[in-house]
Amino acid sequence: MNELVPNSMIDGRNIRREWHKDEWYYSVIDIIAELFDTDIKSAKNYYHVLRNRLKREGNDTLGEFTQLKLVALDGKRRLTDVVNTEQALRLIQSIPSPKAEPMKLWLARLGRERLEEAEDPELGLFRSLDRTIDKYRRDGKPEAWIEARAQGIVTRMDFVEALKVAVLNAPPTIFAQTTEKLYKGLWDRTTAQLRQELNIETDQNPRDHFGQYALIYTGLAERLATDKLREAETVTEEVARDIVWGIAKLISQQAKATSQILGYDLVTEKPLLSRRARTK
Repeated sequence: MNELVPNSMIDGRNIRREWHKDEWYYSVIDIIAELFDTDIKSAKNYYHVLRNRLKREGNDTLGEFTQLKLVALDGKRRLTDVVNTEQALRLIQSIPSPKAEPMKLWLARLGRERLEEAEDPELGLFRSLDRTIDKYRRDGKPEAWIEARAQGIVTRMDFVEALKVAVLNAPPTIFAQTTEKLYKGLWDRTTAQLRQELNIETDQNPRDHFGQYALIYTGLAERLATDKLREAETVTEEVARDIVWGIAKLISQQAKATSQILGYDLVTEKPLLSRRARTK
């Protein structure tokens, strides 16, 4: 393993983490690699030896780890052992490393940020967006795609807020219903169909897998729908869905023309011929 620099700072860029069940979960292998300033293969070997040693000693310090699908070096999501903050601190205590204290400080800083965000929701939104952008970069997404996705997230928040204001006492289902109208009108596919074509799980957001132009047109449709809802002031659920449907169909014409020019489906970025063949 490489020689360590005592008290070196840790910024967490090399530690994969996922927000799960209202708290951060961190990759065990990445924490070990950071503590020893080594590569993933060496970290995996150390992790294996550590778990076996603790098991022989009857030490359940690490306990049972959760597994989440994190992006691996090959760009694919694979099940990975992860720990929450409490477990991460116990893990750090089990590993002799000069970077143990900087690691603890990094974990404490993340915890402090969460408390600040709870007190200031607007601050939380900005930080949440920053974390999301960092995650997309770790996933290897192009900067142009990230820009379109980030703008789409902001537009989506505005759209949801406009729905809340325009449709008084609207049930929580209205957001899913209007999204279905948007996707069906814009892409001629339901959310379930989009997930199937994108080959993603039901708990994954289709927009995280949309092509760049699909993100742009989806954002444009939601922006126009937001403006129309604000103009209408107060509407029924049915009227709100009709507004979204009408705008989606309008933007759909432009999206289809762009798709024809580029020669591929804007959502999946697969050649148009391939999609037509699949639907026959």
